[in-house]
Amino acid sequence: MTDARDRSYFKPEAGRLWLSPHDEIPSVPCDAAPDELDVAIAIDKLQSAVDWRVEAVERKWAGLRSFAPDRQPVYGFDPALPGFFWCPGQGGFGIQTSPAASMLAASMLLGTAPDPAIAHIDPTAYSIRRFRG
Repeated sequence: MTDARDRSYFKPEAGRLWLSPHDEIPSVPCDAAPDELDVAIAIDKLQSAVDWRVEAVERKWAGLRSFAPDRQPVYGFDPALPGFFWCPGQGGFGIQTSPAASMLAASMLLGTAPDPAIAHIDPTAYSIRRFRG
């Protein structure tokens, strides 16, 4: 479930509750780690939205999310870099899109017909060429 402004989400998972601030804070590449203040803010947001208290934080983690300028993923070979294949920009939706994205990328990498499940997806919509005029 996400909040009305899509700035945080929570969901039940394996008898626990996953909670994320769903934030987009610019960062240089790094070994991301959760910030204690961000954890506290996420808990506060949850507790103000539901009628239960967080009793303990069992695990914390942080990750980096990549976005292309148009917020769409990028898939395909780079015409300026022979052999280089792009597959970034999933933002916070990599888990949900990975089955279709991997089928699309595999067909592009191997030069084969796409799986029928994704045959309707136009791969040119995700080409790096859209940023290079």
